[in-house]
Amino acid sequence: MSTIIEFRNATKSFAGIPAFRDIDFTLRKGEIHALLGENGAGKSTLTKVMAGVYRLSRGQMLLDGRDITLKGPADGLAQGIVMVFQETNLVPAMTVAQNIYLGDEKMFNRLRGLYIEARQFLVGMGFQVDPTAQVSTLGAAQKQMVEIARAVHHKARVIIFDEPTATLTPEEKKHFFMLLERMKAQGTAIVFIT
Repeated sequence: MSTIIEFRNATKSFAGIPAFRDIDFTLRKGEIHALLGENGAGKSTLTKVMAGVYRLSRGQMLLDGRDITLKGPADGLAQGIVMVFQETNLVPAMTVAQNIYLGDEKMFNRLRGLYIEARQFLVGMGFQVDPTAQVSTLGAAQKQMVEIARAVHHKARVIIFDEPTATLTPEEKKHFFMLLERMKAQGTAIVFIT
């Protein structure tokens, strides 16, 4: 399997205090990695560097074997790296379908078709969410499902999940883990923080 992301002697500090120090990490196509640890261990900080939210203080991040410094989350997204945060980044005034397809604005010209396509997409993922519902009316678990659906729709090469099952029911968790296995089989690399 080919390496997508690699860290070499990676350190991230805030005001001289390291969040993590001298990390070596390799993420390959079609792998699922779980990052486990106590609060403050540096798990979220490491993944935020991966997604372009933060820059390393020292060391290297390689993407597809070349040294890279992501200038922000949009840079990470352009490289196919998506982070699904525990706190969602959805647009509350838009519908579920509009949030999933955000960035494909040409599709907004045909809302009925957009809703039909979104319904099929969500059902295929095992998520019971009404695509016509305004995001502001959803509960935490359904918002998390919309975030996950958006990441999958954008065909990310790397998806980072921050505590993705915290708000899901046992049945939703089952569908989520089945989805992870399908994404893994398609070659998506997954990092799972818990």
